[in-house]
Amino acid sequence: MRATAAAAGVLGWPALNARAQSGPVRIGVMLPMSGIGAEAGAAWLAGAKVATEQWNAKGGVLKRPIELVVRDDKFTSAGAVAAARELAGSGVNLLIGGSQSPMALATAPILPELKAMMVAPCPTVMSLTHENFSRNFFRLSWNAYIAFAGIGNMLTERFAEVKSWSCIVPDSENGRDMARFFTLGVQRAAAKAGREVNVLPPVFASLNKADYRVEINSLMNASSQGLFVGLTAAPCISLLQQGRSVGMDRKFKVIGDAGTELMIAKAMQKSTPANLWSISYWVPGTEAGKRNPLSAPLYDGYVKLTGDRNPPSIVQSSHRCALGLFHAIQKAGDTQTDAVIAALEGLTFDTAVGSYHVRKEDHQGLGTAYIAKVGARDADPGYGIVDAMAYNEADVAEPPSAGKAIAL
Repeated sequence: MRATAAAAGVLGWPALNARAQSGPVRIGVMLPMSGIGAEAGAAWLAGAKVATEQWNAKGGVLKRPIELVVRDDKFTSAGAVAAARELAGSGVNLLIGGSQSPMALATAPILPELKAMMVAPCPTVMSLTHENFSRNFFRLSWNAYIAFAGIGNMLTERFAEVKSWSCIVPDSENGRDMARFFTLGVQRAAAKAGREVNVLPPVFASLNKADYRVEINSLMNASSQGLFVGLTAAPCISLLQQGRSVGMDRKFKVIGDAGTELMIAKAMQKSTPANLWSISYWVPGTEAGKRNPLSAPLYDGYVKLTGDRNPPSIVQSSHRCALGLFHAIQKAGDTQTDAVIAALEGLTFDTAVGSYHVRKEDHQGLGTAYIAKVGARDADPGYGIVDAMAYNEADVAEPPSAGKAIAL
């Protein structure tokens, strides 16, 4: 009986393997579908869905359809770990997740154990591609140095009348990175211009609260003329809405934002701060956005999917993650974890903002980023991106040092 069973197993394996290789390519998507991150999660999911529909329309990948398997990470580290384990347990080894730094920090270390790999659309904490480097994790997004030194530099160059800046950032490793690199960008731009510009010690805040009165009071009492907000998504909007009631939007001549951009304008409409500049992944409808041939198809796909004609730029970050995975699978000719990792290392592919490159040494992605002015306007729906400045991330990125802390 044992011999018969063994023979049946051996004979049955080619058929089982053939069916597995001809079925859909399953991609796990771990995003906040509930809680304070749900609006951002919906935008990230839309980007991945548009990429999937675009590739399926031309035959999928490896001549197989692509299927997204979505799990809610609840915008928490524990939720992200649970989602990753559930997906891996069901045989899904290729993941899009770690949308924010806490979730990425929690899931990256367990990926080898799960025999899975992950591409992440938005985490900025530096250690992910430095001292906590994992071969199974890829950051297809700017990091804190690229993003926050970049916006600090560009806002200091543009607003010479601002002599002092305040920062409010998450009380976390990521928040401390934000404050550190924003300060560095300000100082470098000021030194280049022969000016003195001061950045005050940061105000730290929790992302899991609804009342920011204490933090707003501290900001209102500061001597600064500029403000950088490192809180993102719903916490950022709550801070700005509450601050408006005491005149915070009038106190600061310019406000920099860590990437919430159109979500702020959508929520605040005509009450959006008058001089709000945001780090942005994508600026469709602007002259800068029109230069890239994949931008219009992403915009059209998003509008068709959601009915929303004003996509937040993070749609592009998850679209890019999906494209990166699909290109890597196609290049590898396989969906096995190690093969896809090897194919994604050093890969260059086209995105809605132009060419994108993944450094082999540390799995840091590099492309084009924007600093976009977001605000009210007369055209429907009453808000949007009204100006944008582009920069090449490779021009400002730190050297790779996988396994080691960033050294500047």
